[in-house]
Amino acid sequence: MATKVFISWSGELSRKLGEALRNWLPSTLQFVRPYFTPDDIEKGAKWSSEITKELGTSNIGIVCLTADNTEKPWILFEAGALSKSIDSSHVCTLLFGLEPAEVKGPLTSFQATRFIKADFKKLILTINNSAGDARLDPAVLETVFEMWWPKLDEQVTEILRSHDNGVKEDKRSDRDMLEELLELMRLNTSRPSRSRVPPEALMELMDSLDEISFLLARDHGEMGMHTIHRLERPLRHLCMEAGMPELFERIRMSKKRREFNDANNGKRAIDLDIPVSVPRT
Repeated sequence: MATKVFISWSGELSRKLGEALRNWLPSTLQFVRPYFTPDDIEKGAKWSSEITKELGTSNIGIVCLTADNTEKPWILFEAGALSKSIDSSHVCTLLFGLEPAEVKGPLTSFQATRFIKADFKKLILTINNSAGDARLDPAVLETVFEMWWPKLDEQVTEILRSHDNGVKEDKRSDRDMLEELLELMRLNTSRPSRSRVPPEALMELMDSLDEISFLLARDHGEMGMHTIHRLERPLRHLCMEAGMPELFERIRMSKKRREFNDANNGKRAIDLDIPVSVPRT
């Protein structure tokens, strides 16, 4: 049974790249039946029943992205339609001259593949694995891919070169993205924080821990004490989150050597990170 691959595009450059991919795929994976319409429907307000059918019956979706079409309505529309009818792991954005960090909006939810050999090969493996009994043996696929990849790579390189007329949208530099990240961090740290831990709940928790620490020390000895010590870090975090660092410091300063007796024999005093008290009756 043929594996149907829907190739989505928008814009002249994306159309040429999608067409090259359409012609190449069946040479590498003979069970693939690609769907690619050369009509620029984006400019034509035409939505054919044929395309509706193909979107609903495709097994794989490939969205050809370039620097000038990542936010085009038609690309977003077809990508959304594909995601509704195909498992999300089988919808892939194929990036030509783009990095994953440059993709914005809804398209970021799809698996991104850069058009470089190692990354593109993973996409071909995904298509092959979706073919069921028709899929190629890994060794055969390796041989076929190595044979056909140079042809597609050469064709795509030529398309990109011929399309480059010297007028390109400037890519965001690493410095620009880093400065934006730092600015977001500054805004976040300067924003007044509101505690999500009610002080009353924290005090009630402390009372309960007093009782639990007594029972653990009495009934489980060193193992119980180890458990109590492990509570110190999350307790400190809760105190800080509640805006009550003084509560944690008071707990630490109130360490005492307490003596307590169980029903049968006496036990030596034990140093606790969380103060021990006899449970209330």
